[in-house]
Amino acid sequence: MMKFTKNPIATAVSIALFTLAMPAFAQTAATKTPEMIAKEEAEAKAKAAADKKAGTAQQVERIVVTSGKRAEAAYKVPYNVSALSEETMREENITDVKKLIQQSVAINAPQNSARFADSVTVRGLNVSPVSANNLEQFVKTTIAYYLDETPLPSIGFRIKDVSRVETLLGPQGTLYGAGSLGGTIRYITNKPKLDKTEGRISTGLYQTKGGGISNDTDVMFNVPLSETFALRGSFAHLDEKGYTDRVSNPPWRVGAFAWTTQPDGNRNVYENDDWQKVDGGRLALLWKVSNNATITFSHAEQRQNANGTTGTSLLPCRVANATTPAQIEAAWKTASANCGTATTPETRTYFNPLLTPYAVSQDSILSRYGEFAIRNFKMDSIELDVDLGFARLASSTSQFTDGRVGQADYASQGQAFYFGFGDLGGKIDSGRSAFVTYNNAYKGFSHETRLVSKNDGPLNWIAGLYYTDQDKSLRFSEMLPGLDAYNRINRATRGGIKDEGYFENLANQYSETAVFGEVNYKVTPKWTTTIGARAFQYKDTAIAKIIDYAAQFVDSDFTRSEGKKSKSYFKLNTSYQFADELLGYATFSQGFRRGGTNGFKDQGTAKVSAENATFQPDSTNNFELGLKGYALNRMLYAEAAVYQIDWKNVQTYRAQDVEGFPVNGTANGPDARTRGFELSTRYKLSDNWQATYSTTTTQAEWTGTVVNCLYEGNATRECRTWAKGGKLGASPKWKHNFGARFNTYLDSGIYLWASLSGRYTGPIAVDRADSPTSSVRERPAYTLLNANTGVSFGNWDANFWIQNLANKRAEVSAQEAGLMGARLIFATPRTMGVNVTYYFK
Repeated sequence: MMKFTKNPIATAVSIALFTLAMPAFAQTAATKTPEMIAKEEAEAKAKAAADKKAGTAQQVERIVVTSGKRAEAAYKVPYNVSALSEETMREENITDVKKLIQQSVAINAPQNSARFADSVTVRGLNVSPVSANNLEQFVKTTIAYYLDETPLPSIGFRIKDVSRVETLLGPQGTLYGAGSLGGTIRYITNKPKLDKTEGRISTGLYQTKGGGISNDTDVMFNVPLSETFALRGSFAHLDEKGYTDRVSNPPWRVGAFAWTTQPDGNRNVYENDDWQKVDGGRLALLWKVSNNATITFSHAEQRQNANGTTGTSLLPCRVANATTPAQIEAAWKTASANCGTATTPETRTYFNPLLTPYAVSQDSILSRYGEFAIRNFKMDSIELDVDLGFARLASSTSQFTDGRVGQADYASQGQAFYFGFGDLGGKIDSGRSAFVTYNNAYKGFSHETRLVSKNDGPLNWIAGLYYTDQDKSLRFSEMLPGLDAYNRINRATRGGIKDEGYFENLANQYSETAVFGEVNYKVTPKWTTTIGARAFQYKDTAIAKIIDYAAQFVDSDFTRSEGKKSKSYFKLNTSYQFADELLGYATFSQGFRRGGTNGFKDQGTAKVSAENATFQPDSTNNFELGLKGYALNRMLYAEAAVYQIDWKNVQTYRAQDVEGFPVNGTANGPDARTRGFELSTRYKLSDNWQATYSTTTTQAEWTGTVVNCLYEGNATRECRTWAKGGKLGASPKWKHNFGARFNTYLDSGIYLWASLSGRYTGPIAVDRADSPTSSVRERPAYTLLNANTGVSFGNWDANFWIQNLANKRAEVSAQEAGLMGARLIFATPRTMGVNVTYYFK
C-alpha cells in the first residue's frame, strides 16, 4: 500500500507523476471532468438567460451534483440529495450555514448568535439539549461537513463564490465516512476557468430593526494566465452590526452591592453589542498538465470575530416575585433558579422562570463580562484530476487548522461553585463574579484517491482509498478575580494562571485508513442496483486533564487509547426508471460516529466502570423508499421519501457528581429509532410564476431501556435510566416551507423577479425525554415570512430583501441560569437589505 506523508504537496506530486506515467485513452461521455461540468453549468445559465429574453416558457431549474463521486443530474441520483445553486443563494441571501439550515425542512439547529457552535439535528437524530452553550464539548451534531472534498469539524466558512451547496439526507458512511451519521452538507466551490476572464463585485447594506447598518461585500476574479494556467480568487468582508444591548450590572444590585462594570467601570450599557466581523477568501490555481490531466492548488482562510449574545434576559424568578427592597436583596442572595416555595418571604406571582418580565428591556442581555468568540480557519488543498480512458482518477489532499478562542459570563454558575459549595471567594456580596475562557483547536490532514469508471455499458464502479489524521483540543477555564488572594493559592506550586479556579482539556488524536467503493449494475435499461462498502481501520487516543485549583475535588489526568480497530459499513440501493425523468428507489445505508473518552475519576473504592471510562462509536441503519423526477412536460419537479433509521449504541450526555461538582461526559444509551416522511416540490405555474412547497414529519424515540451505573458493581450509586418510549428532542413533528416566485423579461432587456416565502416550525422539545412519562419543555411553534425582489440589466444585478417580514418574535433558543435570570433567544427581528452586483465580462 502507498504510504502517505503529512505533506500534501509531496503526496499530490507523487500521485501526479504516477498517474501521468500511465497511458491515456480517448475520453468518453460517461464521466465528466470538473472542467466540463463548469462549462456545462455556464452554458446552462447562458441558455436560461437567452430563454428569458426571448420569453420562452421556463421549466424548473435542473442542477448537476457530484454527491455520488460522479457528475449527475440531481433528479437521476437514487437517494435524497438537494442542491442550491450560487444564483439561488444570492437571490435568497443565504451566506452561511445557519441560514442554509433554515431552508431545509429535514435539518434543525437553534438560531443562536454567531459566536455559538450549534448542535445540528438531521432526520430527528439527537439526544442532547439544543440551547445556546458556550462549550463545544456539549455540541452534538449528526451531520458531516465538507468543503469540496475535505471533511471539517464544522463549517463556519461563509458561502461566497460557491458553485452550489449539496445536502445529502440519510447516513452516508460508505462514501463519506465518520460523522455522516444522518447526512452530509457539501460546499462545492467554483473552479478556475481556462477559457474565460471574468470578475464580480457585490456589496450589500442591511439593517435589523433596532440595530445599525451592516455591510457585506465580496469580490471575485478569474484570469487565464496562459493556455495551461488559470487563477481564481474571491475575497469577502462582513461588518454586521448588532441590535442587542449588554447590561453589565443588574438593576437589582444597587448601592454597596453594585458590581464594578466590565471592561469600562464608568459604563453599564453597551449598545448593539451582538456584532460580528468576518474576513475571508480563497485563491485557486489550475494547471492543465495535459489534455487529460489537471491539478488545482487552493488556499482558503477566514477570520471571524463574533461579539456578544443575541437575546433577552428575564428577571430571576425570585427577584420578580419580590415586592420590597429587602425582599429583592434576600431573593437574589439565594441565587436560586426556581420560583420559591411556600416558605419564601415574597408573595409569588411568577411560577415559571421563563415567563418573568424583562430584566431591563426587550433585546437586552445581562452579562457582567463581555462575551465573544474569535475563530481562525485555514485550509490548503491540492486536487488532481486525470482521464485514464477507462476511468477518471480524482485525488484530493488537504490540511487545515481551525481555532476558536472566546470568553463568556459565568456569574450564575460561578456563584454556585465558588460560594454555594463552600466559601471559595465567590460570595454573592463580595463584588466578585466568575467568567469563563475557552480555546478550541482542530487540525487535520486528509487524502482521498478514487477511480470512477467511464463506460457506457451496464456496469459502473467507484473505488477509493482514504486516509486522515486529526487532532482536537477543547480547553476551558473558569476565572474568578481575587480567587488566589482569598484562598492563598500558590501558583508556583499549584500551577495554572492567576485567579484560575478550574481547568479542563479534553483532547483527541484520531487516525483512519479506509478503502471504499460502489458498484452500479443495470439489470435492465430501467432497473439499476448498487452495492457499496467502506472498510476502515482506526486508532483513537483521548486525553482528559482536569484540574480544580480552588477545591481539588475533581483533579484527573489520564490518556486512554483504543488501539487499532477495524469496522465495515455497507449500502444497498435499487432504483427503477418508471419514465424518462421519473425515478423510484429503495435504499439501505449505514452511517457511524466515532467514540471517545470521559474525564470521570474513581471515588475512593468506587471504580469507574469500563463502559463509562470511554464511550463507543454509534451507528445508524437507514431504510428508505423514494420517488423523484419531472412531470407535466417538466413543469413539475417532486421528491418524496419515507424512511426509518435505527440508531445503535446511541451516544448521549452523562455527568458524574464529585462532591457536588459535575464532571460532564458521554455515555452509550439504548437504541433509538426515527421515522419520517419528506416531500419537496417545485411547480412552474406559467411562464412567469413558480411555486414551491416542502414538508417533513418526524417521530423519534428510544426503542430500548438501559440502566447506566457509573461505577463497577454499584447498583445504586449514580445510576441513570433511559427507558423505552422516551421521545428524542430537537426536531418538530412537522415543518413546512413554502413560496411563490414571479419573473418576467421586459422588451428593454430588463429582467425582473420577486418572491415571497415562509417557513412553519412546529413545537420543539429542547431535550430528550428519559422515559415516556418525562416532561420536557417545548418551544412554541412559529411561522416566519421573507420577501425578495430583484432586477437584472446588462452586467448589473440588484435585489431588495426583507427577512422576518412580519417581525415575528419567535423563541428559537435559550440559556437558563439562576443568579442572572434566564436568557431567551428569539428569531432575528425584521431585517431589510439591498444587494448590488456588477459582473466584469
